[in-house]
Order: sequence, then C-alpha cells, then structure tokens
Amino acid sequence: MVFDGFFIYHLIKELNNELEKSRLEKVYQNDETSFVFAFYAKGTRKFMNLSLSPHRFGLHITQNKEHGNATSQFLITLKKHLEGAILDNITQYETDRVIILNFTSYDFIDGPVSKKLIFEAMGRHSNLLLIKNDVIVDTYKKMFFDEGRQLLPQAKFEFFPSDKKSFLEIDYNNIESPKDLVDGYLGVSPFLSKYLYEKKIDIASIDVKPTRNITTGKSYVADIFSDQAKKEFYETISEMMDHKKEEKRASFTSHKQFIDRQLAKYEKRYAQNELLLQNAKENLDNRIYGDMIYQSGISLDEKRSSIDVDEKHIVLDPTKTLNENAQLYYKAYQKAKRSINHISKQLAENKEMIDLFNEFKTYIEFASHDNIKDLETELSNYGYQKGLKTKKVNKKQEKKPNIIKLIDDEATYTIGKNSLQNEYITHVLANKDDYWFHVKDAPGGHIVVTTDELTEHVLRKSAMLAAYFSGMRQSSSIPVDYTFVKNIKKIPKTPGYRVTYRNHQTIYIDIDEEKINSYLKNV
Repeated sequence: MVFDGFFIYHLIKELNNELEKSRLEKVYQNDETSFVFAFYAKGTRKFMNLSLSPHRFGLHITQNKEHGNATSQFLITLKKHLEGAILDNITQYETDRVIILNFTSYDFIDGPVSKKLIFEAMGRHSNLLLIKNDVIVDTYKKMFFDEGRQLLPQAKFEFFPSDKKSFLEIDYNNIESPKDLVDGYLGVSPFLSKYLYEKKIDIASIDVKPTRNITTGKSYVADIFSDQAKKEFYETISEMMDHKKEEKRASFTSHKQFIDRQLAKYEKRYAQNELLLQNAKENLDNRIYGDMIYQSGISLDEKRSSIDVDEKHIVLDPTKTLNENAQLYYKAYQKAKRSINHISKQLAENKEMIDLFNEFKTYIEFASHDNIKDLETELSNYGYQKGLKTKKVNKKQEKKPNIIKLIDDEATYTIGKNSLQNEYITHVLANKDDYWFHVKDAPGGHIVVTTDELTEHVLRKSAMLAAYFSGMRQSSSIPVDYTFVKNIKKIPKTPGYRVTYRNHQTIYIDIDEEKINSYLKNV
C-alpha cells in the first residue's frame, strides 16, 4: 500500500464523514504496534484501527470488532486523557503524512480542554503523540537528540521542518523529472510522482477509486495503475485497507523485546546524564561566588546568611565564616569541573549504545530464520539469553555468517543484513577494487559489488539494495554513498562494522518494490 500525503488527503475526508463529533468510548492495544479506538455516535459504534507497524502503517475504520488485551504505559496515558472525549474532526498537517485527531475532553474544573493525537505516518519512523497546549503529554516513541526536535514528555511539540510546497500548488513548468515532484512537494510519493509527471494533470482532478493491483499486491486511493494490471476495486478506502492481508513474516518477539529494553535503559541513562551535565555546568559558577566573597571587602571571619556583591545576591551557610563559605564554593567548582569530563564520557558511551541498538532494531526488520543466528551472536554480547545453554559453534563457523549473494550478468552483489555480516563482507570477503554501498547517515547493510564496470544499471541496483536494507527503506529519494572498498577504514577501538570512508559519491534513489521483489525472489 502506498500511504502517502495524497492518500491521507482523501482518507481523512472519509474518516470525518464517519467519525466527526463521535465520542471515544474505549482505547485498546492489540499488540506492540497496533491500537483500536471504539467510537460511539447516534446509536452506532465504530472501530478505528491505527497501526504503527513498519510494514503496514496507517489507520482506517475496521469491521473487525475484536481487540487485543496488550498493555503499555502509552496506552494508559491515552485512556486517561482521551476516553470519553469528543472527536471534533480529523485534519492533515499541510499535505504531509501527518494526521491530527482533534479531541475535546471535559474537566470539572477547567471545563472543555482541547487535545490532539498526532499520527506521523512515516513508515519505520511512524509515531503517535498526545499533545496538549502544544506540549507533548506522551509519545509512543521517545527520542533524545543533542539538538533540534525532541520527542519527550513535557517538550514543546514541533512538526517536521520542511521547505516543500503543498501538492495542491504543483507547477509543472519547473518539473524536469518525477524526482522533482517528490523533492519539491509534500506528500507526493515516487509512485504518484511517476503518474503525475507522465499525465501533467491537476492533482485535484484525480478521481478517488480505491484500487488494489492484484498483480503486485500494491493498493492505492486512486486507479493510477497500468491498464494491463489485474485490479480489484473497493467502495471505500477503509474497506480496501481492512481487506489488505499482511504478509506473514518471521516473528522475533524475544529479540525485539530485548532490544527495546536495552534501548529504554540507555535512553534513560542518557537523559539522566544530560541533567547531571547541565547541573555540573551550572556549578562552574561557584568559582565566581568564591571570588566575589573575597572581593566583598567584608571580614572573612564574619558569619552571615548572605551577602550582596556587585548587585549579586550570594547565599551563605550562616554557621560558617565567609572564608569557609568561599572554600566550599571552590570545592563545589572543582567537583563540577572533574565531573563534566566523566559525565561527558558517559554521555558519549550511552549515545554509542543507543546508536548500536537502533541499528539492531533496523536489522531485526529484515531478519529471517536463516540469518537470525548472526544477530543473536551479537545480542548475546549484551546479555541476550544470558544463562541459557547455547549450541557450541566452532571458530571457523563463527567467521562465516549467513550472507546473501545476488548474481546477474553484470555483477555480484554481496549483502550484509546485520553488524556481524557487514564486518565480514567488508573486511574479509571484499577485494580492494570492489565497490561499497551504504545508506547515508543511517543504520543499514553494507553492499559490496564485484563488477568490471559500474554501469548505470549496476549503480542503481546496488543503491536500491543499500536503501532497502536500511532504516530509511520507507522514505523517498534516499541518499546512498558509494566508493571503492580500498577507501573504507575501520574506526579504531570500535566494532569492525563501524567504518569511515573517503572519495565517495552520493546517489539519491527511490525503492521500486517490483524491482526489489524481482531481485530477491530467489533469496
């Protein structure tokens, strides 16, 4: 399913017709990534399913009235703040993949209170946030960043910054390729951009006709598929989404739970250390207070509860002399100075672990029963299945992870799907004159390509594989860096899959699902 901004634009019209001004009776959680909202209005009860699954994200009215009994702290927050509230309407942020459910709840003291449930439908990066007065009450995914947009309770909520225009303002005079549409306009997917570029039509003139391409399994809000494709049509968008069957995937629940627990642990430590670092930096001012006590001209043998120096009020311990208070301030300064280096080191180490487990989270998404043992080997280093008896593996077997190789007439493509495999193919298998591909500034697989010539076809196929086996696989116009293997260097004192590289180039690629399926059909 192509769940882009244009899809959402028409979906929310349908949802408003069904749910506007209804009361939210109950919120349920089916599983880790799926929620069900039970609405009631005019004697009718309707259920809305909201999924944050990387493989089937979206929301729609469902005819399936069954619900799960999973629980989480985020579910408790939703129940507390939204059950009993009125859904005023559903809106879209500009034309982006962001859906806003606007609620009004009623408080005995404050009266009507406005709250927003914001669904950022961004594939693997999908998130659900509860907002009150532009402040985050709680969020499904909590994320810590050194600067910029924060996804934390009590942080000010901000939408993703973007300089793209609304797709309702498309000017074809400035469009030279489908990529220009994706790069220039909010909510235009690569799939839609190809149709728009070919037809050069007003996007508002496209008829809503929920359609499933049976040949490819892809669904869309309009019939913009090839005339030769075998299709199935639906009365409503929700009906189409409700009938879409999710592909059966290997479930690695215990691995995911372990990764999530570790991430939560390190993210909590990171937040705590940030507060400690902030306090330590503030305590550096204690040296100034010590200096000001000596500069005050007051007898250092006196005992006071406070003094004022140069319009600065300094609080003192009245049981100690001014000299003793000054020394206490100097000691607090020295302690803060020493702790800053220690806390900064702890922050760096915690950030390293957060990045590492985010990479594991990416790799688990395209893990299979064939290569999960490689990932388990890595996770075991951090306590996964600690205490359980594991099958002994000899050293030769340990050095040969279960990697993927694709071979065509032009090249051989070797794919790493986790850290262990990445290290092996880059530093053991690869020759110095092979090509190396990796998604830019995001976790993902290493792709090593052996070829006599890097043709346009080989280049684009390699880049698409790197984009697909990465944390950005649900994005569009994905940046992929490539260079010769001889330009890859290990980072000292870090795992072997962590590398630096030089003399690289960058290609921007969109994932074509049909091509990817054809590449991987025999894997």
